[in-house]
Amino acid sequence: MPAFPKPAREWTSAEIAEDCARAKSDFRTRRTSGPLTDYLSEFPSIEKAADDIIANLSRILATPADQALLADIVANPAKFTALRYLVAPPISEDDLDTLLGSSLSATALRRNPALANELVSLLSISLDPKRFPWIAKGKPPTAPELGAAKLASAVAAAIARVQTKRRGDEKTALEYDIEALLRSLDWKKVSAPRTAIRVLSEGPKPGEYAQHCTLGTDNMDFVIGLRHGRTLALEAKASNSELNSRKRLNKEVVVDAQHLQSHFGMQVVAAAALRGVFKPAYVEAAQGTPLVIVWGHRLQDLQDFLTAT
Repeated sequence: MPAFPKPAREWTSAEIAEDCARAKSDFRTRRTSGPLTDYLSEFPSIEKAADDIIANLSRILATPADQALLADIVANPAKFTALRYLVAPPISEDDLDTLLGSSLSATALRRNPALANELVSLLSISLDPKRFPWIAKGKPPTAPELGAAKLASAVAAAIARVQTKRRGDEKTALEYDIEALLRSLDWKKVSAPRTAIRVLSEGPKPGEYAQHCTLGTDNMDFVIGLRHGRTLALEAKASNSELNSRKRLNKEVVVDAQHLQSHFGMQVVAAAALRGVFKPAYVEAAQGTPLVIVWGHRLQDLQDFLTAT
């Protein structure tokens, strides 16, 4: 098989530093172009959810657990966020599943009283004592205490929602741009296989691509059939800090690339499209795995790579 087109993957330290600086500058521009608007748009729904949660706090913490109430809360995204932000520090959905030893869902809570009771126990021991001092006292809250708790909970949860949404928006925008490029080059989109692609003949053919499917053991944002016969496994990664970039790139994409190389050998080209804040040293280390690196602000490099194959 032909060698990798070098311009798509071998960047010097100086070039990587320049691209990281450009991506960081673009990120700053995006983040300062209306963050207050994002926050204010999220706040009303979260405020209502936090008010409802705190108004029903005694029922939420009651034992035996009110399974129907808890199920209804978990089924409502805004209320579930507000529920997770009752504790100090707030707890993520993934961490909640880990601590409970089970995947938390409305269905599971309705069917499993032990799970519901375990959730109540976790909330009770982790409840923020600064926001909810009346719980430990075993007394009804004063009006100032209740108002302060509702406002503090709404603010914390709304900020978290905006941060999560922004991370998702960054990645979604990058995926949109990649797909637009593929279509402009006449790549045909095909449905993602229902099961993992174990042999490449089960995946996209040359000139085809699929989104959000499993290649080997790893989830890929794009699986692209290159016209020379290989397959490009591309992950879109957005980062909001240099520290976060190590997780997104070196602990996720690089590990996936190693799995792909072990499973498929040289038949698969692993790649990462980057947007946001990345530390140059981490990008350079990832490139040496080997990994094709492209940037969201310069997808012409991806186009050059695709056409070269």
